[in-house]
Amino acid sequence: MVKGFVFFKEGKIPFVIENYRMELFTDDSLLNDFSKEYNFKANYILLGQYFGSGIQGQKATFFVERSMGSTCYLRCYIINMLTSEDGYDTIGLQSPFLDDIFRYKYKYLDMVRTGSNLAVEPKDAYKVPFSMNGRQYELTFRIGHDNRLGLLEDFDRKGELLLPLQTDDIQECYDISVVLYRLAMFMMSHAEVPFNRITLYKKGLKVGWFFCSFVSDEAFSGHDGFFHELDVMKYVPKILNNIALDSGNKITQSIPLGHLGNFDSMFSPQRFVEQVMAFEYLFDKLDHKKAQNSKFTLKSELAHMFKEFPQLLSSPKLSSDKVSEQIKEIRRTIAHGYAYYYDFKNDSNTQHLIILLDKLIRNMSLLWIGFTKDEISAGRIRFDK
Repeated sequence: MVKGFVFFKEGKIPFVIENYRMELFTDDSLLNDFSKEYNFKANYILLGQYFGSGIQGQKATFFVERSMGSTCYLRCYIINMLTSEDGYDTIGLQSPFLDDIFRYKYKYLDMVRTGSNLAVEPKDAYKVPFSMNGRQYELTFRIGHDNRLGLLEDFDRKGELLLPLQTDDIQECYDISVVLYRLAMFMMSHAEVPFNRITLYKKGLKVGWFFCSFVSDEAFSGHDGFFHELDVMKYVPKILNNIALDSGNKITQSIPLGHLGNFDSMFSPQRFVEQVMAFEYLFDKLDHKKAQNSKFTLKSELAHMFKEFPQLLSSPKLSSDKVSEQIKEIRRTIAHGYAYYYDFKNDSNTQHLIILLDKLIRNMSLLWIGFTKDEISAGRIRFDK
């Protein structure tokens, strides 16, 4: 639980935050004035102080997604270090999933074998340029520790993604976090890929921490083996640049990721419907003329795309027409109310269809990003599990 004050007019209003929900409380009339001014307001900034274990407050910035009365629902917030200067110029993201994708263990061993002492100074393993919201960025994946910082260094860190910022706007920090979280989602084919920590720097020194719902103390990944042969600089820049085309809730140019689930939602009717929506979105991108033709039905679209990737239907018992008909029929029974499903976990055939849809959507996404069918079909993209 986070505690502190927000500044309002000439006074301070106490708060507590739990699960990014800020509750303001006071007997002072100041709270009534705050509620009148910010009731049902969205996307605004509050400044205040955070109080941890000590008695000295730390500067804090809160990005409020929406508010109702004395309750503010936060999108993210920043807590500055006590000794830090105002402002920051770089954001650093630590993630076990991104460590796997950028091949942290393999790069670490390669660098050590060539004689690098990563306990003395960090080394840049990759630099990936990309564009987001009309701005140009360069992402650096850095390995190692800076011995000059002594005990102030972060010994829990493995790899770290560092991006110089172009503003001191908290929205920019949030957009970058969204894009890199989505990169991890796509590469891992999973909806839950949290960061360990997000740090803000100024002139190479830590000045604060960035908090949002993507950060978790329980973040853990053990999928590095899937990426041991990944050519990072061949594939990651294209994928990252596509994902960065859209950083908000609505996507119009980038690949869809809303259909990805976790262990609990893997075989659910809701996820199945999301898969169909993702498929139709991608089909429109890849073949807009056919997608706009009312005579070209969902079954026709599915059959057309399965024929583009025949390796997905390896069993002789499967055909693109048969699989497409089954998917179409399940979607029809759900969408038109002919059947209501609580779960698909006891239906092995439907489970198989969901897995096939996952693979098809992934291949279509790679095709939309700009990879050739030969590259996709030949299995050269090693992160495709």
